[in-house]
Amino acid sequence: MGQEVKDHLRRALALMFKPLVRLLIAQGVTHAEFSETAKEVYVETALRHFETDGRVNKSRVAILTGLTRKEVKNVIDRALSADAKERDYSRPARVLTGWYSDPKFQGPYGIPLELPYDIGEADEPSFVGLVKQYSGDMAPRQMLNQLIESGAVIEVEGRYKAVSRTFLQSRLSPALIQRLGSVGYRVFSSAASNIDRGKDEARHFDRMVFADDGCTEEVIEKFSEYMKSRGQEFLEELDVWFSSRKEQSERSSDRKETGVYMVHYVEEANDLGSLQELLESRGVNAD
Repeated sequence: MGQEVKDHLRRALALMFKPLVRLLIAQGVTHAEFSETAKEVYVETALRHFETDGRVNKSRVAILTGLTRKEVKNVIDRALSADAKERDYSRPARVLTGWYSDPKFQGPYGIPLELPYDIGEADEPSFVGLVKQYSGDMAPRQMLNQLIESGAVIEVEGRYKAVSRTFLQSRLSPALIQRLGSVGYRVFSSAASNIDRGKDEARHFDRMVFADDGCTEEVIEKFSEYMKSRGQEFLEELDVWFSSRKEQSERSSDRKETGVYMVHYVEEANDLGSLQELLESRGVNAD
């Protein structure tokens, strides 16, 4: 790879890291901890995409990543001894999607039914049945508490009513932090994949619209309200599109996760400057 390309990638990396590192510092995650995570990702990526012959050649991985052979060994040893506890933090969203899209849990005009917690009569839809179908082995009571806490579900005379098809986690919950990783991966993987593809290869949709000369806080607030309304309408339309093709996808075992992520961004001009510019603005000069 040419040095010019490396320089451009490092500048892009610095820009992507700024909001993430601000969050890490605020939550007490040190550079050493970040560095260890980066080592793990380098080793995993080298093995997954550049060493595919089935063997684990530590020397080869060290050359690919720039780590020492000892560092590669330490990363591999930690991974093998780690507690492999996987959690699926998208389960509440899946339950809400089923509630809004599965005819079994819908009333007239596709409105989600108000569900009893458990079966009251034979074959009567229930919240427990909904959770079993769309969330596997997660405890129904735990799921209900999460949905009520998020404001997506309310209790009405002993039954439970879905009032929002969107699940919003509480601030800094494990689920919300997991979502940050998922969103970042999906955005960056799509962008990187599009850059890697040749001119004639199909690319994933990647478009942006922005105000040419910026906006006042008042206009930004109005745009935010507009996006919440129109953006939600569009996402719900896409959700219906996916639901209408569920049977078509189920015919094959060769399936990949796909979707659309939509976000309203607001840039702070000061955040985009370089470390050199920051130091010079504070009167720090090279010795």
